[in-house]
Amino acid sequence: MDRANQKSKSNSSQVQNAAQDNFVRLVTARFVERCPAPEPLLEEAPEQEGPKKPRSKSAKMAQVSETIEQRVLAAARPMEAIRFLITTDPETDDPSQKSENNSSSMSVGEKRKFDDLDIGEEHGSNDKEVILWRANFEQFIRCLRHKACVENVRARHNDGAAVVLRAVLKATRMQETKVKTDYSVPLKMDAIYNEVIDSAAGRSLTQDLVKASLILLCGAPLVRGGYEDEDVPYSVDLKKIIELLQNDEVESIVLKRYGMDAYRIFRLLSQSNAGRFFETDKISDDALVDKKETPKILYKLWKDDYVHMEKLSLTTAKQSQVMVWKVHKSIVWEHVLDEMYHAAYNLVKRYDHEREENKEVTNTPKEKRVGELEKKANRFLGVRKIMALSLVKLDDALMLFHDF
Repeated sequence: MDRANQKSKSNSSQVQNAAQDNFVRLVTARFVERCPAPEPLLEEAPEQEGPKKPRSKSAKMAQVSETIEQRVLAAARPMEAIRFLITTDPETDDPSQKSENNSSSMSVGEKRKFDDLDIGEEHGSNDKEVILWRANFEQFIRCLRHKACVENVRARHNDGAAVVLRAVLKATRMQETKVKTDYSVPLKMDAIYNEVIDSAAGRSLTQDLVKASLILLCGAPLVRGGYEDEDVPYSVDLKKIIELLQNDEVESIVLKRYGMDAYRIFRLLSQSNAGRFFETDKISDDALVDKKETPKILYKLWKDDYVHMEKLSLTTAKQSQVMVWKVHKSIVWEHVLDEMYHAAYNLVKRYDHEREENKEVTNTPKEKRVGELEKKANRFLGVRKIMALSLVKLDDALMLFHDF
């Protein structure tokens, strides 16, 4: 509010009211939240009493203890009841009354008066406790994740399915407890249809078309005993949509780096059920790749950590060993993410180098750039534009694998 008043040279009350309205909208949409506690009270981790029972390997992997950083962040995070709380006071709208209230001394328990919002102080406290606010990046990432899902559905299916998915995500966005949720919050048909026709793009969709799109997105509704047809809740598999996006991204990398034959081989291995192993000859036959070229391509992919290879010993007289191949998606995805981080770092360093090399060009006024200097300036502007676009694409890909 102070910054808005300082920048404005006109009526400060109008500027402050507009700034307060915008602030309320941002908090209501959960794009702004209260800051965590500066000194959270961290409880001691519970200790297990008695002798430790032996557990299986899978049980040990499933039960992962929280780190000290995760516990501190959880303890510092405000409760949901106050995380997006804005204290309001409708009793007074007069700025002069606000200044009188602020300048007067208040006793404990006496009600403070503000014109619209109490953004900087807590009610009922004699000390002016400053409330700090910050951008809620979790909500921004959630909205970007939803947008990516909608656009992927539009590209794979049609505009109607995208409109339905957008309506489902919009109606349930505030009920999501985490960003990387696997399924959307279950919603009944009537609520979904009302949300669809509430948008301009969905007014032409009939209830039958909406239901067909839901079946396309959900596969089948979450059937429970005793439900009527219109009361069956639907939940969209968001994890599957994100996985399809990640598959497309990795497959495009393989296509550009290794060619069409490698793309067909990688696609075959990555889309196999439960990542099962394939023999080299089987891969050649199913992917329609020459038998002489298949081992070479597989070796390149294996060398760059895109496929996993194991050797099986055979007891037959013809062959003592056979190589089988598969794709470990979690390992490959982690490898791709690491490559993207390195690419982004190298791109930023390259941009800094280009800017340093062309410092003379950038410091020269535009009207004085003639001859060779003008050529250098045009080249630098072209290179800078390409690097900026490349960095934006890398940011989108990083978010897809790291945040979505």
